[in-house]
Amino acid sequence: MDTLKLLKQDVVSACLILAQQKLVEGFGHVSARLPDTDLFLMTPRISLALLQETDLLTLNLRGEIVEGIHPAPFEAWLHTAIMKAKPSVHAITRIHARMANIFSVTDRKLEPVHNHGSFFAGGVPVFTTPDLISTAQLGDEVAQALGDKPAILLRGNGQVTVGRTIPEAVMMAIYLEEAAAILHGALQIGTPIPLALDEAKQRQVEALPPVDLERAWNFFKNRVENR
Repeated sequence: MDTLKLLKQDVVSACLILAQQKLVEGFGHVSARLPDTDLFLMTPRISLALLQETDLLTLNLRGEIVEGIHPAPFEAWLHTAIMKAKPSVHAITRIHARMANIFSVTDRKLEPVHNHGSFFAGGVPVFTTPDLISTAQLGDEVAQALGDKPAILLRGNGQVTVGRTIPEAVMMAIYLEEAAAILHGALQIGTPIPLALDEAKQRQVEALPPVDLERAWNFFKNRVENR
């Protein structure tokens, strides 16, 4: 099977996983860079739970549709900006996780207190503008605010996660919501004890080496394929 076909299949799997995990409902999108090009696959303005391979768009880094019949999401600029600014990023999820959203509208930093949260050491940045990321300028501002982190909260408007692969971006989305839920729960019964930076670094090594990334991805992928 060729690389493009496999990539499209993984994008569709990512969409179904995010929907099944209730990280998206009617809104949200996923993108994946086409290797060795300035193009990327993009989900159109369709609910991710209903997406088919034939629905996928191909966009260039100027945000222009070069293949596909559906309209692109209003926030396609978010994807073009991050893809341009961060060559190491090959996949992006734009989600609306409810628990993580709480931390975007308060002054409480979302910081890790458990192993899977270790990827968010130092806290998850917040983009404080509540607008849809519907312009190139706003996209650039989000990319800058993201920095070298795997995730960013958009104030009152969901989250973005990135990865070197589609599975990594999806697992960052799942672990982000898990980190928010555990921190929120800890706040209800006591004072959370965040992971120190050195603790978080060690936990990352243990939590998601390549073999465990594949194992986690295959677990969630199997669940949507056998629903």
